[in-house]
Amino acid sequence: GSQRFVSAVVDSIEANGCRSGKTPTLLGTFDSSEEIFNRIQEKRWDFAIEQFNHMQGWTSIHLAALFVSTGLVISPPLDGVYLSGPVLFTQDDAITDTFRECTDDAFPVCPNTLSPNGQTSSCQCTDRKQIRIGGVVHGITTDSFWDAVFAASEQAAEDMGIQLVFDRFEPQASSEILYKRMSAKILSLCQEGVDGIFVSISNEIVVQAVQMCLDLGIPVMSINAGYEDSKKMGLIHHIGMVERSAGYAAGNKMASMGTFNKAFCINHAPGLEGLDSRCKGFEEAMADLGIQYVAEIAVPDDNVVGFISAVEESVQEGGDWDGIGMLLGASNYPSAMPGTTELKERHEKFVIGSFDINDLHYQAIDNGNILFGIDQQPYLQGYLPIPILTHAATTKQFLLNHAIATGPAFILGSPGGAEKICAAESYPVCPEHPIEDYNSINDGVKIVGYCLFAVQALAAVSAVAWMINYRKSFVVRASQPEFLSLVAFGCLMVASAIIPMSIEGGYAFQRDPITLDETEVPNDEIKGVDAACMAVPWLVCVGFVLMYSALFAKLVRIKEIMDGAQNFRRVQVPRSRVLGTVGVLLSLQVVILLTWQLYDPLVWSREVTERDSETNYPTQSIGQCTCENVGAFAAACACFIGACLAYALKLAYQTRNLSVEFSESKYIGISIVYLLQLLVLGSPLLFIAQGQNNSTFYIVASLVLFLSSFGTTLLIFVPKLIVHKNQDGRRMERAVWNSVVANRESESAPGSTVADIRARIVRGSTDIRRSTDIETEITDEKGL
Repeated sequence: GSQRFVSAVVDSIEANGCRSGKTPTLLGTFDSSEEIFNRIQEKRWDFAIEQFNHMQGWTSIHLAALFVSTGLVISPPLDGVYLSGPVLFTQDDAITDTFRECTDDAFPVCPNTLSPNGQTSSCQCTDRKQIRIGGVVHGITTDSFWDAVFAASEQAAEDMGIQLVFDRFEPQASSEILYKRMSAKILSLCQEGVDGIFVSISNEIVVQAVQMCLDLGIPVMSINAGYEDSKKMGLIHHIGMVERSAGYAAGNKMASMGTFNKAFCINHAPGLEGLDSRCKGFEEAMADLGIQYVAEIAVPDDNVVGFISAVEESVQEGGDWDGIGMLLGASNYPSAMPGTTELKERHEKFVIGSFDINDLHYQAIDNGNILFGIDQQPYLQGYLPIPILTHAATTKQFLLNHAIATGPAFILGSPGGAEKICAAESYPVCPEHPIEDYNSINDGVKIVGYCLFAVQALAAVSAVAWMINYRKSFVVRASQPEFLSLVAFGCLMVASAIIPMSIEGGYAFQRDPITLDETEVPNDEIKGVDAACMAVPWLVCVGFVLMYSALFAKLVRIKEIMDGAQNFRRVQVPRSRVLGTVGVLLSLQVVILLTWQLYDPLVWSREVTERDSETNYPTQSIGQCTCENVGAFAAACACFIGACLAYALKLAYQTRNLSVEFSESKYIGISIVYLLQLLVLGSPLLFIAQGQNNSTFYIVASLVLFLSSFGTTLLIFVPKLIVHKNQDGRRMERAVWNSVVANRESESAPGSTVADIRARIVRGSTDIRRSTDIETEITDEKGL
């Protein structure tokens, strides 16, 4: 139906006068298009044969989804195949623009407003919440067969997102009263206005009500009972077994499994069209097989003694009933299975098959008391009307087959445990899980954290690169580059804790797929998050110890040199001793962290903070690294680092008079005060954000780590860069002298240790860069 093809055909036919005269040429085509419909409306084309490809795809998906979730499948139709076409469209059909647009755009359902090609659809989407489907059946509350039907309908309505009005009647004083109540309910629904209704046609009273609905233009389909009436009235579909055909199939199945020459059909509800048709089908099968069909036995539905008495009176034989065959028209009535079991104990050789299936029936099959059960799949009878009527309310499309067969399916043994439970519970579907807010760290916030780490990394690498490049300069040698390297590396370690802090996870244990509660099975994906949790205190604590133990050691050395100068004695503090101080402090910190790691390590935990009031599903949760003794271990680390900082601050104060051009005393003190200020300001913010908002906690913690490490890097290295750039060698020598003399000015005398040092410096001042030995000695004397 392309435009070029259609135009060429029409033009050619009309040019040759084939559309005029007494016998004009008819034009028709399979499939359709907008161009074809336009030509039909212009009366230049006669018909198009549509196969409803939208229905083909839609029906296949629904049936496949049902099979995946329940294992149930519809039976083959009587005529061999389910048909979506051919449907003939002619000039007499009112083909509207809206119908053409919606057909082309595949009838979008809200909130989707797009056509299959991804463009905005010109067809208004269907809001299924406005669709109202009704249902009226004869299944009363005490009839367990209908439990699956009602459960399936409710599930289908939830799946389709439509309104369902489907009430179940209590037992009535008589069947006639029940049918009258059914009729009244049907009329009420149709008069109120529904988009479709499904009914079980169990009596002529119901037929009259259905006809009134048809007169009102309401789409009607039947389920379970009333196939013949449904077909006669032209209802959309009948969903269920074609009872007469099922009875015929049961007769053939019984004959293939057992030997008998007399046949009876047991009917719990004579006059009920479904059960009557089963017995008639069974009778026809016996006739074709040449087996004597004796009688249809009417039995009470809820009286086991009456059931047994009625059957024995009809058979009129004693003994084991060898050669007798019976078909139980329904096994869901209270008297059916207990009465059958008692009959088998009295007359063990007769054979019997049964319609319907339940737990007692499974036991009877397994015990050999019954040959088979016939499952008409009531779940499908309850489920299928909802999507079919919903689809029809929008598209006006149906399958051409009147009957959609849900049986017979012959059951020869008990199903597996899981299958049995699912069937008994009507194949429960997990409620739709709400979107849970994990309160994860915002991606933008993570990027900020990564950038802060990158800045610190660049600063640390630049500082080390500067030391390496100017390793022979007096400033670098006098500042002891090995300790400066430790400071740079410690600052980098502290800032690097920002990286594992950004690693998050879900729940520590796997969750139940239905309740979403955590199980006892560990979630292997969280192992990496657990490692990241414990990496943070290692990086922060070891980084701080490296950073401040190096400065602490330098201050200790300065203090000893200063004390020696005050006592007019020469003191040498070897680097190994200072490095030993660093090693001791680092070892103590590692002991604390190892104890934490081995005894009670930090692990990832997620706590639900809010739940849905109806489903109790979690809607909000927050994850964090925690352990039972997190407070104790964190306090131990903090106290150790705090003690080191406090003593370092004391040393920095005692050596405050040393020249700022060579010693770090002043800047170490400033950096410690600076860090304390950060902790005082940042700790309350971290406490507030902890357990409330991971993004806020992360950005505050990242800023604290960055500012502490980056600030220390600047305070330690920038003064040296300035000195290196602005001061010449002679000024450096004077700085050494001033540093020593400032602490013992009143006690200095000619010939003292200080005078000797000064004289040696002056003698070597002609070329400091070549006086490596003097530089080294000065460095040793000062401990810088």
